[in-house]
Amino acid sequence: MDTPVVKWIIRKLMLDSIYRSIQDDDILAKQRFNLFRTFNLVAIIGIGLICYQAIYVFQTQKNLSFILLGLELLLILNYLLLNVHRKLTLSVVISLLSCFGALHYITYFAGGIRNSGMFYQIAFILISFMLLGSRYGIWFTVLSVANMIYFFLITEHTNWVDYSFIGETASLINQDYLITSLVSLIVISSLINNLESKKNVVISTITDSRNKLAIINKELKKLSLVASKTDNAVVITNENGVIEWVNEGFTRITGYQFYDAKDQSMPAFLSGPETDKENLEKVQNSMREFKFCDSELLRYKKDGATVWLHASITPISDNEKNSRKFIFIMSDVNERKKAEIQLNEYLSDLEKTNKELDKFAYIVSHDLKAPLRAIGNLTDWITQDSADSLSDESKENFQIIKGRVKRMEQLINAILEYSKVSKHKGTQELFSFNEIIHNAVDLAGTDSNCKVEISGTMPEYYGDKVKYQQVFMNLISNGIKHNNKEQKKIEISCREEGKFWEFMIKDNGPGIDKRFHEKVFVIFQTLKARDEFESTGIGLSIVKKIVEEAGGSIRIESTPGEGAAFYFTVPKNQIDASLITGKNNQQISPIVL
Repeated sequence: MDTPVVKWIIRKLMLDSIYRSIQDDDILAKQRFNLFRTFNLVAIIGIGLICYQAIYVFQTQKNLSFILLGLELLLILNYLLLNVHRKLTLSVVISLLSCFGALHYITYFAGGIRNSGMFYQIAFILISFMLLGSRYGIWFTVLSVANMIYFFLITEHTNWVDYSFIGETASLINQDYLITSLVSLIVISSLINNLESKKNVVISTITDSRNKLAIINKELKKLSLVASKTDNAVVITNENGVIEWVNEGFTRITGYQFYDAKDQSMPAFLSGPETDKENLEKVQNSMREFKFCDSELLRYKKDGATVWLHASITPISDNEKNSRKFIFIMSDVNERKKAEIQLNEYLSDLEKTNKELDKFAYIVSHDLKAPLRAIGNLTDWITQDSADSLSDESKENFQIIKGRVKRMEQLINAILEYSKVSKHKGTQELFSFNEIIHNAVDLAGTDSNCKVEISGTMPEYYGDKVKYQQVFMNLISNGIKHNNKEQKKIEISCREEGKFWEFMIKDNGPGIDKRFHEKVFVIFQTLKARDEFESTGIGLSIVKKIVEEAGGSIRIESTPGEGAAFYFTVPKNQIDASLITGKNNQQISPIVL
């Protein structure tokens, strides 16, 4: 037979599913069920053996055999049906009555009051008390006493009892008495042992519970000490938010004593005119729904002073949800909140200042450009109208004026361009530095006397492609236009440097003295006079601003006569390729390492 099938049959016969349904901590119920199971199995086996004895050993009393077989089947059926209806009390009553009936008929056919099987009734009384309690136990006691009186009467005063089951042989009567007495003593002793074990289990359970309670009380004392001495305010309320207990931290922060706070409604107790009513309502709604809540509210102390408190409100309840409470843990965040408010004020002022600067830039770009253009136009008209009468020196002076006007216009455009660098938030996209470097080289306008070498692995990156292309174009153009060599050379490379990519753009130009390494990044600063080399001095300033705002840095390594190398860093970012689809241009945020 298949092993799983055998296991399934055994589990059904032992009523395992019912046993497992009893809670583990209900030790008494589990022991009662074990006693019922053992009692049924022993009764089924015992009645079966007596039935076998009546049929095959003594070969008499067929009526008794049929009665015992019927009771045996009733016991088996009642035991197995418990798997279906799961009414343990009903099954116990039927089992006891079936065994009582078997005992009655065996006693009747085996000697009446003289049969030692009467002692089994003591075991049934004990089992009924143990399995069903006092009420059923008393019923079975009364039934057993009535049964004993009945057998006494029919044995003493009538001839109804038929002794043919054991005959009139005294030896058989004595043997039956001996066997029945011994079995009765064993059964009763086992029941007494069961009672004793239950008593020990109960005592052990009580002892364990007492020990656990002692440990819990010790821990509660520690927790109470910690809660009372902690700097944070700790408040316990009932499920309606009415204060039941506060610690010393609550008194230190708010100034209220325990007797001031007790029986007050916690959500509204510390509130005042300036408390945010909307956030307070959210707290009250969370408490009504018995949910965790986290809030920061302006509160009022006993002396009327205000204080910002951060409160974590945690609902707690027992397993049956009969006892429901809230624990408030509040900390003083007054300084931090004041700093946040001040910072917000600074940000608001800064925003106003930026708007004013934008307005100023607009005025510069329009109101200053107009007179410059007028000066330029007037200069052209004068030179055209008086071309024949003007001396060469005057013509040269007019050309100087036009150059100065053009330079002024370029400076104005440079101011506007520099101011827009921070404000322009370009599209975040995946790009290759290799691609934008080649584009920058093309835009810089290199010719046959300029060689560009690119080395190192150029990474793919997720960020503002336009700004980084502007960085490379400015640095490459700078290395070309300030180069005084007949054969110009630009080297571009990249390497990993910890959490950054470090790029190098190196030229073989005249180089830069160490005294001017910082000056070249200052807006409008140039190393050559503008009459000698026309430049706004804005390019490297923009490069520095873009690089630093992206989280990188830039520096120069240069010696006069040996060229200049510009090094700038770009923070690495991790790119999840599965989130980037070129087809739908989905945007993601880089994770800065």
